[in-house]
Amino acid sequence: EIIVKLRSNAKLDRDKGFTELQQYLNGCDGNEISSIENDLLSLLSDEENTWESRHACLSGARCLMEMNKYKIKIQENQTDVDGDMFVYQMIEKAILMLDDEEFRVRIAAGELLGVLCKLMGPEVYDKCRDQILQGIRCNLERHGLKDDSGCTPGTPNEQPESILSCSPNTSSRIMEKRSSDAAQIFHDTAGWKSLETYMKCLQCVIFGCGSKFNDLVDQELLNLIFETLTHTNRFVRETGYYVCGALVTCGAKEGAESDSEAKLTDENAIYRHGKVFSEYLGKGLADNWSQVRMAGSVATRQFLISLPSEAAREKFYPILIPRMCLNRYYMAEGVRIYSQVTWQQITHGEGKNMVEKYIQEVVDYYILSTESDNHAVREAACACIAELGSKIEKSVL
Repeated sequence: EIIVKLRSNAKLDRDKGFTELQQYLNGCDGNEISSIENDLLSLLSDEENTWESRHACLSGARCLMEMNKYKIKIQENQTDVDGDMFVYQMIEKAILMLDDEEFRVRIAAGELLGVLCKLMGPEVYDKCRDQILQGIRCNLERHGLKDDSGCTPGTPNEQPESILSCSPNTSSRIMEKRSSDAAQIFHDTAGWKSLETYMKCLQCVIFGCGSKFNDLVDQELLNLIFETLTHTNRFVRETGYYVCGALVTCGAKEGAESDSEAKLTDENAIYRHGKVFSEYLGKGLADNWSQVRMAGSVATRQFLISLPSEAAREKFYPILIPRMCLNRYYMAEGVRIYSQVTWQQITHGEGKNMVEKYIQEVVDYYILSTESDNHAVREAACACIAELGSKIEKSVL
C-alpha cells in the first residue's frame, strides 16, 4: 500500500506514502528492509516504466537513507553487505536519472544524491561530478535558440548578452531591457532543459557534503556557477544564487569575531574570490525578477554573516549596502521583509551611520534606480530618497 502511494500521480498521495514509509521503517528489522529494497528496485523494471515508478524508487531510497539504516564502509568493491549493495545500486540509478525526461524524477535523483553525500561523504560527488558539471556546461545555452528567439531569416542570431559576458558589471539597464522585450519573455520564464535541475542537484550535493565540499571547489566549478548568475533564464539565475549560498555555508566555520581572515581566505574559495563574488551578489540584489532578487538576498546574508569580522565585511559594503538598503522598500513582500531582517542583523542598529559612511555609493545607486524600467524599483528608490531626506544629516547630504 505504501509503494502504491509512492508511485501515485498525485503529489499529496506521494507525500503521504513517504511519511508512512518513515513511520514503518522505525520498527523494521533487517529482513523487512531488504524486502523494501527489492520492492523499490522492482519499480524500475516495471513494464510501463512510468515516471511515477522511477520517482517512487528514488524517493523511497531517500527515505531509507535518511532513516540511517546503513553503516557504509567506503572501500573498493565493498559489496558483501546487502545494504551496501543497495546503496551503490541507487548511486548508479540516481546518476542515470539526472537526465530523465521528467523534471520531478531529475529533482528526486538530485535529492537522493545529496542524502547519499551526507551518508557517505564526498566520494559520491566524485562519482557524479563529471556528469553534473557537464550537464550544467552543455545546457547553459539552449539548443535551437534561433528558432525560439523570433529572429527573421537572414538575421544574425545573437547569443544572449549574459552568455557572452561573465562579468558582473554588465549594465542593469541592458538586463532589464532584455527581460521586457517580447522576444525574450519566453526565455526568461520557460525552463532550460535540465540546467535548473542539474543546478539543484549540485546544491543538494553541496549541502550533503557540508564542510567537506570546500576542498572540492575549483576554478572550473566557480566559473560555471558564476556564468549561471548572468544567464538569460531567471529560474537558472535564481538557482545559481541558492547554490552560491550553499557554497558559502559549506565553507563557513564557527568562531569568534577575532578569527583570522587569512585563515578563512586560504580555506574557502568563495573568500578568495570575495570581490568578484560580491559584485555578482550586487547583481542578484538588483535583478529585475523578484524571485532572483530573493535568492540573491539569501546568498548575501549568508555571505556577510559568514565573514570572520566586521573589517572583512567592510570591503564589500560599497557594493552591497546601497542594494540591501533599497530592498527594504521593495514591493515584493518576501524580499522586503527578508531584507529588513538582514539589515538589522548586519548593521546592529547602526544603519543610519552606515548609510552616511557610504553616502556617495548609496545616492548614486538610488538615482540609477529611479531610471529603472521596473516600476517597483522606481517606487522603492523614491521611498529611499525620501528616507535620506528625513533621517540623514544635512551636512552629509
